[in-house]
Amino acid sequence: MVKSGSRTSAEPRVSPFRLAAHLTSVFVIYNGIFWTALSVVMPEPPAESVAWLKGAAKVKRLALPVSILVGITGVSGAFVAGNDAGRAFNTFPKMGDTWVPADIFSMKPLLRNFFENTSIAQLDHRVLGTTTLAAIGGLWFSTQKLDLHPAIRSLIGSIVGMAALQRLALPVSILVGITVPVSLGTAHQDGVLTLLSLMLLLNHTVRRPSVSLLKTLPPVVKIVT
Repeated sequence: MVKSGSRTSAEPRVSPFRLAAHLTSVFVIYNGIFWTALSVVMPEPPAESVAWLKGAAKVKRLALPVSILVGITGVSGAFVAGNDAGRAFNTFPKMGDTWVPADIFSMKPLLRNFFENTSIAQLDHRVLGTTTLAAIGGLWFSTQKLDLHPAIRSLIGSIVGMAALQRLALPVSILVGITVPVSLGTAHQDGVLTLLSLMLLLNHTVRRPSVSLLKTLPPVVKIVT
């Protein structure tokens, strides 16, 4: 980061690779601290009944891959910022007059386009954002018939609301402007962190209880995780 910013030029730029690495390290450190704090505040997950534990175990299998997708989408935003791709196409849902820009594979070698091509950087972020919203919607739909603790159901609803705000309202507001206001850009980044925090909270809430807690429940059904 320091090396990129200290280059002598009229407009200092940070390498998108260093920006993505920096953001990834921030996510990892933040997730570790947040998970530890949650473990102190909530040593055991909600486990008042075996039925709720069965439902939580099913949510757990869905929550982890969705959380990873949220993280990947967030990191892809670093390549948008690093390549200044946010200013390239200020239309939505199309990118200019087309759905897919013609120059997405204009660089050689081919792999370079995914990290340094302005058009594909924004296209990737759009596709990942839409996929994340669809995945979270699928998570919500898949849990509708499960017997869940009210706190878990409420948390999933909050995740859906945050995902919709993060994927629809904020990005569209940013794209339709000629320039990206600092306030909207910051709100978009804060939204990613908030969504990631909610997903982390969900994973923490549906984790397997300790053996001592399981022994206090009637051993009617074996919990599969």
